[in-house]
Amino acid sequence: MEPRPLAMTKRLLLAAVTLSVAVAATLTKAPEHRLQAPDAVIAQANPPRHELAPETLPFHRERWLSPEGYTRSVHCSMVSLLPDGNLIAAWYGGQREGSGDVAVFTARWNAGNDVWSPPQRVIDRAQAEFELDRPVKKLGNTVVFPDQHGTLWMVYVSVMVGGWSGCSLNIKASLDSGQTWGESQRLSLNPYMNLSSLVRSRPVYASDGRIGLPIYHEMALKYPQVLWLDAEPKGQLRSYELRSLSAESELLQPVLVPLGQDRMLMLLRDGRPERTLRTAFSRDNGWTWSPTAPTSLPNPDAAVDAVRLRDGRILLAYNDATAGRDSLRLAVSTDAGATWTPGPVIEHEPKREFSYPSIVEDSRGRIHVTYTWRRERIKHVEFNAVWLDQATLQPRSLAQR
Repeated sequence: MEPRPLAMTKRLLLAAVTLSVAVAATLTKAPEHRLQAPDAVIAQANPPRHELAPETLPFHRERWLSPEGYTRSVHCSMVSLLPDGNLIAAWYGGQREGSGDVAVFTARWNAGNDVWSPPQRVIDRAQAEFELDRPVKKLGNTVVFPDQHGTLWMVYVSVMVGGWSGCSLNIKASLDSGQTWGESQRLSLNPYMNLSSLVRSRPVYASDGRIGLPIYHEMALKYPQVLWLDAEPKGQLRSYELRSLSAESELLQPVLVPLGQDRMLMLLRDGRPERTLRTAFSRDNGWTWSPTAPTSLPNPDAAVDAVRLRDGRILLAYNDATAGRDSLRLAVSTDAGATWTPGPVIEHEPKREFSYPSIVEDSRGRIHVTYTWRRERIKHVEFNAVWLDQATLQPRSLAQR
């Protein structure tokens, strides 16, 4: 069937816009000349100051962040460690991904009473439209993280027209650890229509106080970037600037893991036919990077997360398949990401989805993983290094339950 003239016109217009954005994206891949390299990147999270002795007995527990039926669909959780030792998690939920009723939710875990608070609805489409003073079609990926002044920041995706490749990033701040939030500010990152910047992973922290937030560009050309934020006290941004991380395309959702001594590891979701988790390395605090290389682990074009544990190992959560997201697994590296040992399976059920993991280690050495469970709920798994070591010796033990 021949396309109708109007449909053909729309297709040609979309093709022209996509080509223009691709050209603009190519021209803007060079770093800003004002942006200076950090002297050091000191952490992947702001750790609390108090430290406790490591546990000697294995510990493992599973819980829910989102109540059953709270929203019909949920996705893309991110868990962050607060300076007081508590945790905060954020995700979006609604009738389905991309629907107009999607809102961003948070929940807090209190280390004192060891419970998650009920979800708090932080922002929805109507509120975003009011705060940003522009039309908003839908909301999406969200990250939350503290700065050195104690301010908690939230960066979230909004779409005015089209799909995820036509989105923009917005930021808001909380001065009371996420109890209340200020108004949203739209970040101007792309000189051409300010489209197609997305976020997924937690930031790294530089010794000069700047925050390096991994983001990525998705329209036409797909590649990773880092957004350097310079925050002032009381929830104010002094400046923000963008820098690309790789000249290669089809690589999304970068995860940055500081290794110490100016070294950093980057892990990348791979949208290319090879379907393998890819890594790159930096020896100058993430300013320049080696070419990416495939690992021994698969990646079905899905998000991963990783954290450097207090014992120096890197813990990774990933989908253990080249297609589909029905198996969520852990892996461990003892050589800074050069090689990986597959560990326990967190979830495995054919034709179901367990995806978008987020990992953090608390002051006790407990490891927290949140993830999308069947697109129905956000699940929380908590364990310690003793359990991880024992379960890695029998990596399929959880899948056999």
